Amino acid sequence: MIEFFRKIRQNLLSEGKTGKYLKYAFGEIILVVIGILIALQINNWNEDRKNKIDEADYYCRILDDFKITEKLVNESLEGITNRIEISKKIIVDLNKTPNNKSEILNDFLITLRQNVFVPSNIAFEDLTSSGNLKLITDIQLKNKLIEYNAFLENTLDLLQENRTELNKRMINYESTTEFGMQEFNYLKKELGEEIVQFLPNNDWTNNKNDKTFLKFQDNLVFLVAMYIRQKQHLSNLKKEMQEPTELLKAKKCK
Repeated sequence: MIEFFRKIRQNLLSEGKTGKYLKYAFGEIILVVIGILIALQINNWNEDRKNKIDEADYYCRILDDFKITEKLVNESLEGITNRIEISKKIIVDLNKTPNNKSEILNDFLITLRQNVFVPSNIAFEDLTSSGNLKLITDIQLKNKLIEYNAFLENTLDLLQENRTELNKRMINYESTTEFGMQEFNYLKKELGEEIVQFLPNNDWTNNKNDKTFLKFQDNLVFLVAMYIRQKQHLSNLKKEMQEPTELLKAKKCK
């Protein structure tokens, strides 16, 4: 094709038709420019089409993360509610005389076993770390996702602070053996009866004036209060998820 146009130009020059040559050359330039513009338009169209596909994929992935996180929140709330009920039962049992110290301590151990809440946030983290946040063209949804993730990070910080304070206070006794940690079933089994019999056997749960009794009861009340705070943090997170979830369902990902 290039050779064909070159021959036409050469013929016009050889025939002395300079005017026609200039017009032809100008027309050829216009054709080249039009060709470039068409190619750019096609490239832009392909890029836009690819971006829309990627955008829709992110919406669906983020929605999947929201569903997983909501399930984890519900499971955590159920677990915390159960630990609150056990803690309240321990307070009641503690104030019954006589009571079973080993049973009380092993129930207490159950209340301390917490699963760390780890939300599913892979899609949004990928979206931001890859610089693809610009793919989200729905401004309302983009703002809600950014707000939610800021709220999520703050919630995780609050939950971590809560766990740290709980762990620090719950094991803060002058003597772990006087407290009776060796009566925790898992530790008692590992130590063996031969070793356990050498350790203190202070029946403080049946003495309401004992300093360990008073501190333990105080810690149980503190434990319930902190678990209520955890429930509030998670419930607030669940509420924060509602609007972006509905936007994802209604507008983007079905």
